[in-house]
Amino acid sequence: MRLLTAALLTTLLLTSCSQASQEEAKKPQKTQQVEIKKEEAIIKALLKPLKVRGIEVKEIKSAESVKVPGFRAFEVTLLDKINSKEIKRYIFISPDNKYLTLEIFEVKEEGKTIHLKPIRPKNPVKQVKVDLSWVKEIDRKLQEANIPHVVGKSDRKVYIVWDVFCPFCYGHFNQIKEIAEKNKVEIHMIPFPIHGENSLKGLIYYTQLAREKGATEAFRELYNLGDGNFRAYAKKLEEKEKELKLSKEEQEKLKKFFNQLKEELVKKGVHATPSIIYIPEGEKDKGYIIVGFKPIDQVLKMK
Repeated sequence: MRLLTAALLTTLLLTSCSQASQEEAKKPQKTQQVEIKKEEAIIKALLKPLKVRGIEVKEIKSAESVKVPGFRAFEVTLLDKINSKEIKRYIFISPDNKYLTLEIFEVKEEGKTIHLKPIRPKNPVKQVKVDLSWVKEIDRKLQEANIPHVVGKSDRKVYIVWDVFCPFCYGHFNQIKEIAEKNKVEIHMIPFPIHGENSLKGLIYYTQLAREKGATEAFRELYNLGDGNFRAYAKKLEEKEKELKLSKEEQEKLKKFFNQLKEELVKKGVHATPSIIYIPEGEKDKGYIIVGFKPIDQVLKMK
């Protein structure tokens, strides 16, 4: 229903108001510049509420090459500070500034099939480099707390933020060593207890395993609990948590450590699992925080 409505609206927009577009082209340059300022003000007012989500308007410019009858297109560049991304979108405004739309679809018909394609800038999303000098300190703290978390051996390092109850993370537990060897990287697994008390208990169990068998074997054993089935894994992990051999004192110490680690990561802009942290070769402290899964070979191509 939504697609049908979008198609009907788009068809109407593409076949109307052509006269208004022609009249716009005839206006003097100074008049057009004044109106562009008005349109910028409208767009900024529209997008102002995004500030509470850490998204700010970086640039607004007229997209003269984008031709949609009845509308003028503006390319808006947004800076998403929380996700360290630069996002580009078109916003369309009618010549009289009375109508605005955030999305217009290009409609193509192939026989009885209708294809809808949103009109958007090329490369609409770009990761932004941020200061990552703090990640080495996080690494040092994990080592001091005797929490094995490194898989592979290389001068090139990739940091992956994970949690025991993250289904996307779990799906790769049995592949970490293979990924490290294939890409010739050293993978540092940074724990992030995003699911509260359950995560804390699970991470304590992981620590016990890793201290006994090393990080690689610990992740493989966690994966084998469910043999690829996350629900089965989560259930068995909760049962395994009852088999903790670590002293109550050590468990409380680890709980405190993981909670402090979570707070520190959140302050630095990490808020989800999995997240990949990468400092490209040649950079001292600046790099990327990539939220979600991205193949390591693609991460390593980022400059």
